[in-house]
Amino acid sequence: MGVYRRKNKHGEPYGPWIVQFPCAINPQTGKQKYTSVKAGHGKRLADAIFAQKMLDWEKKKHLGLEKKKDYTFRELADWYLGMPKVKQKRSYAQDVSRMTILKEEFGNFNAREIKPAMIEAFQHNLLNRRCKRGAKPYAPATSNRFLEIIKRIYNLALREDLVEKNPCLKVSKLPENNKRDRVISYTEYQAILAGLPKYAADIVTTAYYTGMRAGEIFNLTWKKVKLEEGYIDLLAADTKTSEPRRIPLNEALRGLFTGLRKVRHLKHDHVFTYEGAPVRSIKRSFKRACGAAGIEDFRFHDLRHTFNTNMRKAGVDRSVIMKITGHKTMSMFERYNTVDESDALEAYRKLHFFLNTPPPGGEITAILLQGPQQ
Repeated sequence: MGVYRRKNKHGEPYGPWIVQFPCAINPQTGKQKYTSVKAGHGKRLADAIFAQKMLDWEKKKHLGLEKKKDYTFRELADWYLGMPKVKQKRSYAQDVSRMTILKEEFGNFNAREIKPAMIEAFQHNLLNRRCKRGAKPYAPATSNRFLEIIKRIYNLALREDLVEKNPCLKVSKLPENNKRDRVISYTEYQAILAGLPKYAADIVTTAYYTGMRAGEIFNLTWKKVKLEEGYIDLLAADTKTSEPRRIPLNEALRGLFTGLRKVRHLKHDHVFTYEGAPVRSIKRSFKRACGAAGIEDFRFHDLRHTFNTNMRKAGVDRSVIMKITGHKTMSMFERYNTVDESDALEAYRKLHFFLNTPPPGGEITAILLQGPQQ
């Protein structure tokens, strides 16, 4: 690095002065890269050029003015999907599927040129765009999942110094309004069972009596079922909240699992099977059974709502219910707990009983409880 002239085989300088100076830093090794330019035959000019190049380099290095490589959104998306940590996500398959749509929308744009307004327009366009798997448009909740992926990509790119800012920081999520309060009675539950094949009825029974999530049920293996002890042990890797959970078995489930264990398969350890293979979904048969029973707008996940509501009505303490179902916050528990007409009637019955039953402390206590007479 510096100012010099080439030398011939006799060690004598010849030709123009050459200026060598740093131009970049290798992102992997951290070492400086150099380049050279010819400065003519005057050393004073060469020294002036070298001084200016070094000044420019110091500005780039210390003031962050060094021009960075431009990446398209497609390149960042592929980089993100290739990260080992991302591949370990339970939702990785969904990320890959959604990334196809994101690449169609933003793939060829320079990642630095994507603005908040572009992302907001994409959000709202999704609401009028038909899903690939159905006739309905995308829901606001799904639109928000796309936003989360974009935000995550840019946050990781910022960490690795691939971009300067995250355009999602000024983009708000859409209001989801996806709270459901659909529950069924025991009679309706039995009507659904009557329309299901045996393997699907066993799964619905497990969901009704445990409140387990669909993934926890379909991935349930025999080593997690402690039949003699009377509970199911879910590991941290099995649950959505990444926390282990123990779920008690009632007599109905003890009988169900006892029967299933007699015909368990040797090739795998899954509890719920059909024709020798693990069951992955009962969506179609469940929908048909609900239709045959005349039950509308009821999904498999609503069995979890039903379990929470039934437990609360049975007088089980909320903290105990949350422990069994794996709800980490009271707000999430309330989303799965439905207060219906029968709850309101029971509340009025209790109020009527309270107001019309003399307290054990006598007349003075009764007057204190009733308040001043008008």
